[in-house]
Amino acid sequence: MKSHLTIDRFRIWLAVILLGILTLGTIWVMEVIRRNGDDEQNRSAARSAPDYYVEKFNFIRLSNNGKANYHITGDSLVHLPRNDNIEIKHPQINSFDQDRPPLHLRADLAVVSQKSNVITPKREHDEVHLYDNVSMERPEGLSSQFVHVESDYLLLLPDDDVVKTDKPITITTGKSTSTATGMLANNSTQHLALLSKVRILLKKREAVNAVKTK
Repeated sequence: MKSHLTIDRFRIWLAVILLGILTLGTIWVMEVIRRNGDDEQNRSAARSAPDYYVEKFNFIRLSNNGKANYHITGDSLVHLPRNDNIEIKHPQINSFDQDRPPLHLRADLAVVSQKSNVITPKREHDEVHLYDNVSMERPEGLSSQFVHVESDYLLLLPDDDVVKTDKPITITTGKSTSTATGMLANNSTQHLALLSKVRILLKKREAVNAVKTK
């Protein structure tokens, strides 16, 4: 009888010990998972945080042929290593080239997506995304008229000297005011296309004629 009770107690204690080991193992696994999650979160936060910033900066972008063709200023510039983007507060962008009319752009925020073979998918060209209270001006020249564009978003492609958008815009010239949704402007060829919902107000002396297109 005593031997039987001893064996039963041994089995009970063995079950308790195994249950304790299993519980400790589960706690250890959960702690490892938690630590790995914290480490991954910390690494992700580190990648998301800017790795450098500049205040009140002046920057000149060189074109592929070595000519200085874009002068960029702003209140602050930060670089985000996770996506290799640059964010600029209150940017002002001025183009200058002997063979092309100048452009003046400003906005509340610019996000510059730089040409890169590291980012997936790789970026073939620089892109400058302009957001909020965006304006673009081209002064009157020998072969061009004054143009002022307003929108909530414009995309500048510096390598092609192209500005475009798929958002609503307002365009003012010396003789007309136009509204539309979507625009494609090529500064090098002097070509400007309004893509849809175009409305043009033509000013002629005292009269104003309205022209609509769908």
